[in-house]
Amino acid sequence: MRDVTRRALLATIAALPLSPAAATPLRIPTLRALRAGLDLDGTATAYRDAANGLAGMAVEVGALIADGLGVVLNLVPTSAARAVEDLRAGSFDLLLNAPPLTIEAAREVLFADPYAALDLAVIAPSRLPLSSAAALAGRRVAALGGRAMQLLASRAPIDRMEVQALPDLSAIAAALAEARVDAAIVTSPMASRIATLNPAMEVKLTLGTVWLAPACRFGDHDLLQAVNTLLYIARQEGRMQLLHQAYYERALPRPPFF
Repeated sequence: MRDVTRRALLATIAALPLSPAAATPLRIPTLRALRAGLDLDGTATAYRDAANGLAGMAVEVGALIADGLGVVLNLVPTSAARAVEDLRAGSFDLLLNAPPLTIEAAREVLFADPYAALDLAVIAPSRLPLSSAAALAGRRVAALGGRAMQLLASRAPIDRMEVQALPDLSAIAAALAEARVDAAIVTSPMASRIATLNPAMEVKLTLGTVWLAPACRFGDHDLLQAVNTLLYIARQEGRMQLLHQAYYERALPRPPFF
């Protein structure tokens, strides 16, 4: 049913009139094509579909931005461990699904306005009582490694947890299934996917909102301004809200601005 709903909403977006942004592109003279990095390591915004193609909300946002700039979109797969370094090294122009917005990450890249808002969820076996973040103290807890770990310090008692940084969703799901960890902290779509694969698992609680956004290199202010303008237009036209509903089955709240 979820896939049927998503397909229906994406069809609705496709049937919308051509956006003024696409009809009159925002030209950046030096930009002939948009090289867009895509982190595929178990993120909630990008993945490989059944045909091994690149899919997810970040891919849709990349297409929207490229159309608005009047250029071709070239997707460049990367990893959680390499994404920020690849962006800063010039391997691509824009990282479509940058690490979650934190003060630490904001010192490394220029964040654009966010396009997705997800819950940070704690998932664990149904039999395990976890009523609050404080109950994670003394537990073995898996989380996605890399910069995503920076979120945990303000959301959970990590100094009293045995945190295991794992590389992707598959590793986290396997650690839970094999009881190598007591719980995992992931975004809500990842938690739902784990629970679907293993019905013995359930979401126990949420630890606040995670905002997800594209990012540019420092100095690329023309591209940043164009991306923010195109995201604003997409919100005003309702396209971003429809995409968010299609992929996450929840409304897109009013985003913060940075």
